[in-house]
Amino acid sequence: MPPTVRRALDVSRLLVLALAVALPGARPTPALALDLPLLRSDGLPYFTADLAVSLDRDQRPGLSVSITVPYPGLDWVRFEGPDGASRYGAGLEFTVIFEERRQSEQRGDVWERRLAVAGFADTRAPSAAIVEKRTFALPPGRHAVRIGVRDINSGARSVVQEKLTVPDFARLPVGFADLELGVVDSAGSFRSVPTRRFGIEVGTIGARASLFDRREGAWPRRYTLQFRIRGEDGEVVVSGSQEISLATSGEPVVIRPSAPELFLGSYVFEVELVEGKSRWRVERAFEVDESGPPRGREFTRMLEPLAYIASPEEMDWLRALPPERQAQGWEELWRRRDPTPDTPRNEMQLEFFRRVRYAERHFQGFGPGWRSDMGRIYIKFGPPDQIENRPSSLTAPQIEIWYYNQPYRRLVFGDREGFGRYTLLNPAAE
Repeated sequence: MPPTVRRALDVSRLLVLALAVALPGARPTPALALDLPLLRSDGLPYFTADLAVSLDRDQRPGLSVSITVPYPGLDWVRFEGPDGASRYGAGLEFTVIFEERRQSEQRGDVWERRLAVAGFADTRAPSAAIVEKRTFALPPGRHAVRIGVRDINSGARSVVQEKLTVPDFARLPVGFADLELGVVDSAGSFRSVPTRRFGIEVGTIGARASLFDRREGAWPRRYTLQFRIRGEDGEVVVSGSQEISLATSGEPVVIRPSAPELFLGSYVFEVELVEGKSRWRVERAFEVDESGPPRGREFTRMLEPLAYIASPEEMDWLRALPPERQAQGWEELWRRRDPTPDTPRNEMQLEFFRRVRYAERHFQGFGPGWRSDMGRIYIKFGPPDQIENRPSSLTAPQIEIWYYNQPYRRLVFGDREGFGRYTLLNPAAE
């Protein structure tokens, strides 16, 4: 069962940027550049599109579009290279079209990208992807953007669309363009991660933003930026400040927290400039799909889905560990289950994390999706080999049947309440 591809955020969220208006005795209102959604296609070829408002050297606005297409979703054709060795080739056509809401004028671009890899295994690499980034000059105002990707070999085409507002930066004396997320190496070099999905490299996460300041005065200028990373419940899990110096307005700056330890989940990276009663803030959502051992309350939280696959003896041992040994105990458990102990990646642990995250996003229950019957079964057995859907009737609820072939299992779920919370109707089959 391929994962259902959905948008990461509600598409109705528009980019808003406004000056703070501080009334005497009133709480200052932040000038906020809201997060633009990460767009995801609903069909082959699967891709994500990350949108960010940027500024050129003259501080005119534009929209950068980063399109990421994973290798496994492409149609690869085998061919013989000049040296007589077999190769596998793929090709994509990219289309980005903008329409102003009140005019019929269109702008954008169409281009192709072709590539070849040495072997079939390379075409299935889960972390390999084609990344294309273009920046388009756009006047301030409301726009509709349409992004399409066509697989040249198969002819399959998928499209995403979004409506957005490009702010008129010329009217604002101070502010941020959108935040761009990535990783920062030991030398301070920033590398963008347009999918906004991070694994164990999340400890080097950083953000790049353009801060513009049109107020009169000499350059360079120094600023103190506050940064925060919030978890799914809005709680601040990482915070700090960073002193920066800008040689000119609109110069991009890189903000890097000090080695944050973030576990699986959804987060928001915020950067804020506070001067007196005025505040300017920009934020960007991201996800962590792979991480180190859970700590603190995350350790307690993860014991619940872990109990679906671990033995009672293992669970009793983990629950009895003192806090200072919990992370070590977690790693010891997964080390015993590592199918390839000579490699740096523990494939079984990564698959467990992937199933937990998938269950959390796709199944409804009272609480996290992995607490539902479907979530539990998915974590225990993985995606089913076949799914059968039966509509509801006057005497029976809507039914979904999951089939597993090795070993054979037939698990029947029913939506008894009609709200999408499926319960297992034949628990003996589990």
